[in-house]
Amino acid sequence: MRNHTHTRQALTILSTLTALTSATYIAGGVGFMWAPWAYSLAWLLLISSLAYTIPQIDTVIALATTVARRAVHAARHAHDWLAALADQRHATPARVVRSTTHMEAGR
Repeated sequence: MRNHTHTRQALTILSTLTALTSATYIAGGVGFMWAPWAYSLAWLLLISSLAYTIPQIDTVIALATTVARRAVHAARHAHDWLAALADQRHATPARVVRSTTHMEAGR
């Protein structure tokens, strides 16, 4: 992310999420029948969000790439940790406890 301030990144994330949310609402299709004002507001939000997001597409791509890399890294870390935990559980020998009393021996 070259020369992108945190404010610009935050605005880009917010704008992208707003565009996705309003597009999802519009794609639902029945919003106009339930609340015409909300449907019109969704269109206005979509247009204004895209007006900010499209020129910042390099920031969107950089942020998406960073999020994807971190998710893959976290998944690998969790996989390695779980594999180590499984190996540790299988490495300890099972204990066999035999009863010495007559009551417990009958179970």
